Amino acid sequence: MDAKKLFEYSQVLRNRFFERVASLPWSEVVKSRGASFDSLRNILLHTIDAEDNLVNCDIAGKTRDRVSRKPEGFSDMDSIRKCADEVESKTRAYVANLKPEDLERKVEFQRSGAPSVWFRVEDVLVHCALENISHYGELIALLWQMDVEPPYRGWLG
Repeated sequence: MDAKKLFEYSQVLRNRFFERVASLPWSEVVKSRGASFDSLRNILLHTIDAEDNLVNCDIAGKTRDRVSRKPEGFSDMDSIRKCADEVESKTRAYVANLKPEDLERKVEFQRSGAPSVWFRVEDVLVHCALENISHYGELIALLWQMDVEPPYRGWLG
C-alpha cells in the first residue's frame, strides 16, 4: 500500500463530496441528521480538521496548534471550500516532499493519563485517510437517504 497515494485519494474524494454537497440547498447541508458530526457540513469540517490536526500539527510536532473549527463559523460551501483549500495546500506540499525515510520517522502522540504512543508518519497518513474515508461512507448513506446520488468514489477510477 502506498500511503501517499491513499492519502491523496482521500483528498480527491473529499473534493468530489464538496461538489455534490454544494449542489444542495444550504438548509439541507446544515440540517441535523443525527450523524457522527450531525450534519453534512459538520462531517466535512471534521474531515478537514482531522487532516489538519494529524498532518499539519501532530506529524509536524505542533500539537499546541490543533484546531476544532466551529461549524457555526461556516455559513456557506464557499467558506468550507476556502478552509479545505488552505489545509490541503499545506498537506499536499508536505506529502509531496516526503522521502521514504520520512515515512519511517516516529511521531509521539501524548495521551491524557496514559503513556505516550509512537507511530510512523506513514501510519499516521494511512490513519488520516481511513478516518476520512469512513466519514465519506457516512456521507454516502446520508445522501442516499436524501435520494441524492453520491459522487463516484472508486479507487481504480
